Amino acid sequence: MVTSNLKVLHLLSNWKWTEISEPAVELALAQQKLGAEVEFVCGRGPADRSKRRVDYNARRKHLDPIHVLEMPKHFRFLPACQDYAALRAMLKRFVPDVIHSHKGNAHLMGFLSRGISKSPIIVNSCYQSDGPPQGFRSRLLYKLGTEGLVVINERSRRAALDHNGFASGSVQVIEPGIDLERFSPGRRISVDTQDFGISPGSFVVGVVSRIRDSRRLDISLKALAALAQAYPQLQLLLVGRGRDGAVEKVVEQPAREMGIGDRIVLAGYCEADRLVAAYRAMDVLVYAKAGSDKSCRTVREAMAAGLPVIAPAAGFLPELIEDQVTGHLMDPAGQNLAQILEALILDGDKLKAMAHKALETAGHRFSPLLQAERTLAFYRKIIEGIKK
Repeated sequence: MVTSNLKVLHLLSNWKWTEISEPAVELALAQQKLGAEVEFVCGRGPADRSKRRVDYNARRKHLDPIHVLEMPKHFRFLPACQDYAALRAMLKRFVPDVIHSHKGNAHLMGFLSRGISKSPIIVNSCYQSDGPPQGFRSRLLYKLGTEGLVVINERSRRAALDHNGFASGSVQVIEPGIDLERFSPGRRISVDTQDFGISPGSFVVGVVSRIRDSRRLDISLKALAALAQAYPQLQLLLVGRGRDGAVEKVVEQPAREMGIGDRIVLAGYCEADRLVAAYRAMDVLVYAKAGSDKSCRTVREAMAAGLPVIAPAAGFLPELIEDQVTGHLMDPAGQNLAQILEALILDGDKLKAMAHKALETAGHRFSPLLQAERTLAFYRKIIEGIKK
């Protein structure tokens, strides 16, 4: 294990525990374990939503110190003035070697507080699978205020080189980590998988998704309807929530019309051990379409829980899922999903082999310590290059 004495200031312009918040916190924690001196800045959330806030969840994971500033997701003038003063004072006190920004406003505030000098270096994380943003502000920031860019895949790296003017040595592919211990099938948890009310002996198709039309939950419902008569043990466990009326409109009404209303188990929004228990209750996860998180954290969580994943060959997904090894890549419209599910229902050995390979792959690829080692090495390469 490589250790580091670098000083790193992470900036996250968000207060919600969602999208990239957890991977950013996991990276900071892993860097601390490797000896780096790390401080973390995040946005200020409402007092009545503490369990959804970044600072609350980061402290539960024992990340310290955490500084809560305004840091909204998008730039606003008055909060920016307050954050600028706080960050300038922080830079003078902490004197970091690296400012690592997560999200656009964090990137901007990091640059404004540092200025045009290259000390500390600014490294930005891009969590998009098709490359960094191309807007004027983003391009200006990349040119004037970015010494390094971390991307999640090779496609994004090529886009940064071709369209954003980065030199090849200043862009590094490093996959986001996952808390492997949390999702490990061998860890004791406080929630029983039977709490979801799934019938014993069921074959459970899982979906973890925001409940809205755009997430294509209809693909899973149609596949279930096609197989329901032949396979009475088939059930669908849906984890997620939506706006008022979304569950009825997107899930319950269509399921009743298809005659599969009794096959649907609605778990609602799940967090902590209840989410882990939900994964354990599933036999396979269907991920019909990525949401706002293009790094597909749900897929990586499922694999870390030892679940095969069925998803379309789109975006980052073909790079996460090895077809017929850790899961299946279906056609984008999901027309062959029923066929894939039926094959897995009939071949338990194949399903177990995929589950084992998914877990093994997650352990090799999604370790936060591996991510932290690579990121710290990237920082050092940039710093040494500037000194030459």
